[in-house]
Amino acid sequence: MKPTAPTPTSAPASSASVPFVSSVRAKFLLAATLLLAVPVTGVLYLRELSDVLRLGQEQVAVSATKLIAAALSDRPGIALRKSADSGPAVAPPEGDASFVGNGPDLELARERERLLALFSASDANLAAALGSRYQPDPAIERILTQSVVKDARVWVFDIYGNVRGIGGALTSATNPVSQDWVARMSQALLADHRASAVVENIAESTEAIAQQAQRAILGQPTREWRRQRQPSIGVVSVAEPVWRGDNIVGSVVLEESDTSQRALARRAAETVMIGGGVVLLVAIGGLLWFAFSVVRRITRLQRHAAEAVDVQGRIRHELLNDSPHRARASGNDEIDALAQTLESMVARQARYNQYLEQLAARLSHELRTPVAVVRSSLDNMRSGDLSEEAKTYLTRADEGVSRLSTIISRMSEATQLERMLQGAERERLDLAALVSGCVEGYRLAFPSRHFVFDAADTPLFISGAPDAIAQMLDKLAQNAADFAREGTPITVRVARENAQAVITIENIGPPLPNDLSTLFESMVSVRAAGQSTSTEAHLGLGLYVARLVAEHHRGNISARNRDAGDGVVFRVVLAADL
Repeated sequence: MKPTAPTPTSAPASSASVPFVSSVRAKFLLAATLLLAVPVTGVLYLRELSDVLRLGQEQVAVSATKLIAAALSDRPGIALRKSADSGPAVAPPEGDASFVGNGPDLELARERERLLALFSASDANLAAALGSRYQPDPAIERILTQSVVKDARVWVFDIYGNVRGIGGALTSATNPVSQDWVARMSQALLADHRASAVVENIAESTEAIAQQAQRAILGQPTREWRRQRQPSIGVVSVAEPVWRGDNIVGSVVLEESDTSQRALARRAAETVMIGGGVVLLVAIGGLLWFAFSVVRRITRLQRHAAEAVDVQGRIRHELLNDSPHRARASGNDEIDALAQTLESMVARQARYNQYLEQLAARLSHELRTPVAVVRSSLDNMRSGDLSEEAKTYLTRADEGVSRLSTIISRMSEATQLERMLQGAERERLDLAALVSGCVEGYRLAFPSRHFVFDAADTPLFISGAPDAIAQMLDKLAQNAADFAREGTPITVRVARENAQAVITIENIGPPLPNDLSTLFESMVSVRAAGQSTSTEAHLGLGLYVARLVAEHHRGNISARNRDAGDGVVFRVVLAADL
């Protein structure tokens, strides 16, 4: 089984992109959809408005019909005559000008009146379609002519079902259908679903009116809504009885089209749709603009906060300065307050990091003097006569001072390397030749170890500081020599991989643990005591120095266990010159 070490230099979690579904923008977009309740409310309002207008028109029609019926009831000079073949005649009152006589003279007079009425009728087609059922009374039609309003028609029936008068006319021309999408949508929203019947032609409309008139003659006033297919209009019809004393002698039916109230409702619908649509679009656009503006500011602040701190936790730059990394919020709001808080945190972190970076140099400087005093004191004691027990303690104290001196030297070495890298000048060098020369030196420095060098014959050029790279190799070679098993080789390879130069140092020995997140940190050692063959203390500074050099050369360093699990492989990747 091949244990895989995690990458020690992973990107900060805060710089990861958030999926759109889980983002603030998606939540704002979902909230914006709630504004669709505005047009839904407008549609409900328009439907209620249309119903109210229809109800008002219906009530007005009922009142107008009752007035006309009252005007015809018990009115002197008005006679609802019988049909030519319908039982005994209804005697007109005295002075009725419409009464001519009996016999052939009466029939001729009626026919002459009917022909004249056909030419003078307000709706000649309707009067012609009625045929012999249309027996107009001039007095009745004079009253109807004065009573009917626009887009309305009044019928007067006698008790035998004959039409005694027609006044007014409904819309006869088909209304042109608007091609404007707003008009079409408003018509669809205000479609009348209350019509009890649909009439196709004049005959069906006349039959429906006649049935309604008969119910009124039987003492049942009615009101109905119908829809005419040609022309496509809604019609309300109201029937009321006509009285002569205590008897019903006929009925009045008033028809009125809904063109006026429909036009009013359509204009209201168009106004609501256009105005509501503009308001809705502006509201959604403003909300989305605000959402994306807020998200853009937060994203910018997140990006600069992630860039302000490197993967080792060191501060690269301030957050709200005037540099290209400027991330100041655009207003004095909560986001600006958050940015100010983050800036304060970054500044405090920068000061603390600076303190920690200078701590090693200060400690090494401050400890050198007392260590030198202790060492000189031990040398003075060694020159005197000491017992064997005292010499043993003296030897242990001397070893402790030597160990402490080594620690101080290593700490000072890491600090000096960081300072050297800041001012190091790069040059073009052959990495393979540099590594080959270093390996020859390791063979002399570690005579008990067997170093193997493997590289291509062609040069591998990089741009870097040769002294820093050599120091990095020294630390890795020292680490491999300390932990390599006796009699096993330490293999150093140099190769090109695409546009990168790769150095690997492999040794057989104790493996690394699974958690390598702190392997290349300062003052960290992940392998247990006793695994190293060296008697020197392992402070965890060697791999830290190697990481600093690799990152300075725009590269990285990683470690893993060998495939067989019996050793360790360190891999350094540097940018190669093409």
